[in-house]
Amino acid sequence: MKSIISVIIAIQGTIFSFGQNSINQVLAQIERNNPELKAVAAEVEAERLAGKAETLLANPEVEFNYLWGAENIGSRHDLRVSQAFDIPTITGMKAGMAEGMGELASLKYKTERQAVLLEAKQACIDLVYCNAILAELRTHLTQSNSLVSSYEKRMKAGESTVLDLNKARIHLTTVQGKANRAEVERQTLLSTLRSLNGGREIDFDALTYDLEDSIPGDFETWFDEASQDSPLLAYVRKQVELENRQLAIDKASRLPELAVGYMSEIRTQEKFRGVTIGVNIPLWSAGNKIRQSQARLTAAKERRNYAEQKFFSDLRNQYTKAYSMKDNSEMMRSSLKETDSREFLLFALSKGEISMIDYLVEIDLYFEALEATLEAERDYRHALASLTAYSL
Repeated sequence: MKSIISVIIAIQGTIFSFGQNSINQVLAQIERNNPELKAVAAEVEAERLAGKAETLLANPEVEFNYLWGAENIGSRHDLRVSQAFDIPTITGMKAGMAEGMGELASLKYKTERQAVLLEAKQACIDLVYCNAILAELRTHLTQSNSLVSSYEKRMKAGESTVLDLNKARIHLTTVQGKANRAEVERQTLLSTLRSLNGGREIDFDALTYDLEDSIPGDFETWFDEASQDSPLLAYVRKQVELENRQLAIDKASRLPELAVGYMSEIRTQEKFRGVTIGVNIPLWSAGNKIRQSQARLTAAKERRNYAEQKFFSDLRNQYTKAYSMKDNSEMMRSSLKETDSREFLLFALSKGEISMIDYLVEIDLYFEALEATLEAERDYRHALASLTAYSL
């Protein structure tokens, strides 16, 4: 019995070593391989090219006419080539608008990237929790197997009863069930990461979070920094800026559009060649375009105001929640360390100072406390990840 107890104590001190990636390494892989981010990157390039196309001149117009008359009159050939031009002010405005559209598309990518990486980070946090639970359960399972073997031998030797053996077997079954459930959850999370990684497998068996573990001391100062770095807020602010530019372009577009060209008219006996100048006067459409732009600008400002208010409210709640969870997880970890009596329980069981049922009850109580501690640490890490998502 003493030799078995010694083995169990040694197992308790063992740290399961896994081949593991860090969370940041996983995020780097997903950023490279995520199919959604690849699609958004392609959309960004398409929008950039579309904006550039808006700055180009209108297509030139070519017109050819062949007219025939009576025999004594002959035929007539007309050729006309013309090119429409915006006034220089509008051309400059459109160039600035195209540049702004490219910036908006880049901000869209950054916003999508943040959402994908935050989802992956939260999955990694859950995986660290599952890995830690499984490591403890494997140790617990080894102990339970050793106890069953020990009591089988003791019962054969007449030193124990079948009741103690059955208690050990029931306990072993319970621990095995917990380990199976934890492994199923772990495989589900790995599947989530695999999907985010474009179908490529990710090896992640980390037992620690290996992440920055600090909450800013002053919320207001920190919020100012976070609001400047947030791609979501930058996106809605850029939308307002672009709608202002579009309104200015539509107002400037009330000016006439010029068209300059060349024209020739060739008859049987006569030839005419010269320059043509045309004017496109936007009498009917300009006013409606301006009203549309004003409505879009109002909507963009409302979206920006709502996004800024929601961003502040969400971060304020997450900040308070993260602080509370950090204190709670540290308190529980300290308490667990102080009350860890597993070695004493094994020693007492080997000396016959406590019964099998007492040992199992105490061990289960310890595992429940450990599980609650790991859950508190996981919840704190989730809150901290959401709080600092803007920096991904």
